[in-house]
Amino acid sequence: MLNSNYLSLSLFFRFKPAKRFLFQTLTSTETTLTLKTNLIDKDSGLYIKLQHDKLNTQLNLDGIGPAVVLQFDDRQQFTGASLSLGTGSGTFGLITQSKRLLILPFDKDFPIGQLSHFEHN
Repeated sequence: MLNSNYLSLSLFFRFKPAKRFLFQTLTSTETTLTLKTNLIDKDSGLYIKLQHDKLNTQLNLDGIGPAVVLQFDDRQQFTGASLSLGTGSGTFGLITQSKRLLILPFDKDFPIGQLSHFEHN
């Protein structure tokens, strides 16, 4: 089941001020998700909240890029990131154990290494 709306979130960093972002939200009980390119634009990102009891979720991100997929635990603490440049003709997928994902347009100056957590505004 998919539900969608918009949400303002703040991303917190270790040595930089917090930054606020607008996210389209997607809640899903599916263990396999195929995301469309029109879900992410240059001004906002996509927040995905997964609600199922399985260990892993498979994401098909073909055509999404350049983008960064930020992964968080249930306490909204940062656990890792994946990058899709979207430049190749092949497919791009991700298998994750995270139930909270933020997908942002790729920005080479975004301080991924300093990211700590996010909060709802």
